Amino acid sequence: MNSAAENSKILNKIVFMFPGQGSQYRNMGSEFLDAFSNYKEYFEISGEIIGMDLLKVINGVENNNLLDDTRYSQISIYTLSCALNDYLMNDLSISRAYIDTIMGHSLGDYCALYSSGAYDFKKGAELVWYRGMIMSEINKTTRGMMAAIIGTDIHLIEEVLHGFKNRVFIANYNDHRQVVISGYEEAVKEAVEELKLKGSGKIIPLKTGTASHCPLMSGASAKIGRFIDKNIEFKDMNLSFFSTTEVSYVNRENLKDTLTGQLINPVRWVDSIEYMLCKGVSIFIEIGPGKVLSGLVGRIARENNREVTVLNTDKMGDIKNLEKILKEEGIINEAGK
Repeated sequence: MNSAAENSKILNKIVFMFPGQGSQYRNMGSEFLDAFSNYKEYFEISGEIIGMDLLKVINGVENNNLLDDTRYSQISIYTLSCALNDYLMNDLSISRAYIDTIMGHSLGDYCALYSSGAYDFKKGAELVWYRGMIMSEINKTTRGMMAAIIGTDIHLIEEVLHGFKNRVFIANYNDHRQVVISGYEEAVKEAVEELKLKGSGKIIPLKTGTASHCPLMSGASAKIGRFIDKNIEFKDMNLSFFSTTEVSYVNRENLKDTLTGQLINPVRWVDSIEYMLCKGVSIFIEIGPGKVLSGLVGRIARENNREVTVLNTDKMGDIKNLEKILKEEGIINEAGK
């Protein structure tokens, strides 16, 4: 173990971050659940809420292709992310004293709020399931689409989108060379073609089926607000929650406004990570499927000439690496306690 003086240098220097929709993939979390089968209980609870075996959805059993359906992708990511969070907190016993901030990217806010203690797992699962359903319903009547624009100057994107006013919007500022646009499906496709003609870099349609973080979600935003009023009583949080749409810490009293506002406002991930870098955060841990946020944080840190440790929980090898590094830092001991 490090000495008390050494430990004081890393106290409150960890950020937990949770990915959003689009990070899902078939069989995600299977290695983790094979190794720690007790965490299948989380999937059973979510399965009761949705009326379906969630692991069958995730693993594509019976040739179903439901995982990329907004209704099922959101609850699947939430469930796995929360299970992984509790593994880190309970099995590895990472002390809250080391954790500075909990944050999420879009849907990841709901996982972050569970991690922060704003509600219990089941209540959060009910909220996420409702969110996925109403977003899916809105998309049936107002067909939306999102696409990542990579390696293109933000001014060129803004110039092109000026011609698609009230139809296509910037939804995510992910890093200095990646933004996500969101809007009506046909308009997004037209904007993508215009960007290509103007020499835009790589463009990737996202696996969401919705137009999040723009005014097209105003109806869903209002419904979520009413659902929260009737069904959710937020608890006092024991870890600090940071909103990546507001780029600020949010207390219990303002959580409803944050969750309704984040559906219609852009995710300002670059600003949020740079805020953490300025605070002196040195360890970023992505909790959930995939490594998208890990890559974004690494690039943003390099742009700011900062050295940070970026860890994730995507595969068992990644989890073992995380455990090894945190032991070396003195954050957990050899017994994981």
